[in-house]
Formats: sequence, structure tokens, C-alpha cells
Amino acid sequence: MAWQPLLMPRKKHEESHMSPAKTVPVTNGVLRSLSHPISQRLLARCQQVNLTYGEELAELGDKIKHVYFVNSGVVSLLAPVDGHASVEVGLIGREGLVGISLLLGVGVSPVRVLVQGTGSAMRMDAAAFRAEIKRTPALAAGLNRYLYTFIAQIAQTAACNRHHILTARLARWLLMTHDRMSADEFYLTQAFLA
Repeated sequence: MAWQPLLMPRKKHEESHMSPAKTVPVTNGVLRSLSHPISQRLLARCQQVNLTYGEELAELGDKIKHVYFVNSGVVSLLAPVDGHASVEVGLIGREGLVGISLLLGVGVSPVRVLVQGTGSAMRMDAAAFRAEIKRTPALAAGLNRYLYTFIAQIAQTAACNRHHILTARLARWLLMTHDRMSADEFYLTQAFLA
């Protein structure tokens, strides 16, 4: 999977990119970490969607309508900074999911969510996701473990952005992207790296 130029038009997720979940091999780490019965029950309520570079999954303050169990590709979480470009505060790939704040009972996005590397995900309706969390304590426990790891990643990102020199920050970001893209080659522009 290749990265595309940074300045592609942003668009909301389109329904035409969906197919039944059962036709796709699941590579998402959260789903794979759950017991087979739980993951199968979740998958039965999901649809596979393509994630397209530049696609906006949520804007800051948007109501969360879906969670995305990412199978491939890269999704950036961007925080606005007054008078400056947004800052990437999180990076999600096949290890995680978009919309984890629903686990905490918060139904609005705390960040802008933008696809930065084309891929696919299993998309689940937010109401169905909440119902499964209430129904299945083991699911909530598994998601709490993921949330802890994700918070630790965000904390490390903040520390690195504050204290490491530019080349170290670039190396960290390239390694994190490499892990999530599952590829030795990916393409990006100098403008994106800046």
C-alpha cells in the first residue's frame, strides 16, 4: 500500500465502500485478542469498509457514529492548535480502533480523525458497540487494556515531541508508520513530513 500526496481532497466516509465482514480476513489486533465467540459476535455486527487517503472519519466535536477496527492502513488523530497547523497526537493502525472514547461513555470525537494511509477496517455502529460493551464484561476488559496501551503511546508521543530532536522524532514516526502499514516502502511528500 502506497501513501498518496498530502493535498488530496478530504471527504466523509462513503457507504459504497462497504462489504460484509465475513468476506475479509481479520488482522485487527483488538479483535484478534478477544475470545473467538466475542470477536465473531462483533464481526457479525460489522461491515468491511475501505479507508481512503485523505478521508475524514470524524471532525473535532462530531458525534461518533461508528467505531473502526482498523485492518490495514494508518489513521491519524489530529488536535487543533490555535493559529497553527493541527498536531498529530495519535496514530492508529491494525493494532487498534477508532472511536475508543465510546468505551468511556463519551459520544463525541475529541480530535479530528483523518486517514493518512489507505487500507481497510471493520466498521461497527456506535449504538451496537455500546450495547456489546454493556453485554460483555470480557469485551470491556479487553478494550480497557487497549485503551491503557493507547494512552501510554499518546504520552510517549507528547514527551518525544517536546524533548527529542527533529531527526529522532522523524525516526520514531517512520518506525510507527512502518509497523502500521506492514510494508517496507510507503510514499509521502516533504510537505507531509514537515
